[in-house]
Amino acid sequence: MSGNWSHVWKRFIENSQISYDLNLTVDEQLFSTKVGCRFTQYIPSKLDKFGIKFWLASDSNNKYIINGFPYLEKEETRSSSIPLGEFVVFKLVEPFTRRWRHVTMDNFFTNASLATKLLAKRTALFGTIRNNRREFPKLAKSAKDELERLSTILYKSSNLTIYKSKPTKKVTILNRTLQRK
Repeated sequence: MSGNWSHVWKRFIENSQISYDLNLTVDEQLFSTKVGCRFTQYIPSKLDKFGIKFWLASDSNNKYIINGFPYLEKEETRSSSIPLGEFVVFKLVEPFTRRWRHVTMDNFFTNASLATKLLAKRTALFGTIRNNRREFPKLAKSAKDELERLSTILYKSSNLTIYKSKPTKKVTILNRTLQRK
């Protein structure tokens, strides 16, 4: 962002961070626009299919936006070895790490390495995880056929919970919580 808008956005985020609470939620938000520019996104799953995508962290309790930035396709500060989801989460929650916070996110962001890195910074992760992730246990991948409807499997070693609510739908949740000493 450039010029005055950058200053306005920064002040907005600073004022919002004053009102935050213990728990954060990280997600994307598409702000609808018909303007054509290099960072306008097309997301077919959204109601308004064209717009500017923002990565946002909000307070889970009062829904205040407490950090965020627009997705501008190429982020100069991100190295190619860092996955986009991991980069976004760290950029959004960095001001709140080392304070025993809990961060909730969807399966775009969630992976085991991110959970471990956040835990090292005294920040807990709770989120759904995709079954095709590299670190996803083979045992959990095969559980689809064996699970009955409305049943749950817990994997304590990797903090995974698998829940099957429909015959063809299996939800996997990764939960890395904090143990205060």
